Amino acid sequence: MVLDTNVWIFGLRGQADRLACQRVLQRLPRLHVQVPRQILLELRTNLTRDEMDRFFRLLNRYPERIQFHWDKVESALIHKYQQLDCKLGDAAVAAHVGALDA
Repeated sequence: MVLDTNVWIFGLRGQADRLACQRVLQRLPRLHVQVPRQILLELRTNLTRDEMDRFFRLLNRYPERIQFHWDKVESALIHKYQQLDCKLGDAAVAAHVGALDA
């Protein structure tokens, strides 16, 4: 499974109006999660340094459950999702998820 960038952001921030995101992160010990490159890039852009530290500490608690994917995807695959009306960022995420067969 791949969690959307916003699930990570809202879950880490503990926003009261996004409790479902916190609940998903609390279930990490029971999930198998793949984190593609595009999600990592978006998190780096949107999280503070402290939040990124918390993100990696959380993931390091479950190394057998969480797998990072640093590989780039081909631009043609991103373009394919843009042709399906995805915005660039969403197309990049969709391309990475598709490349993972997730």
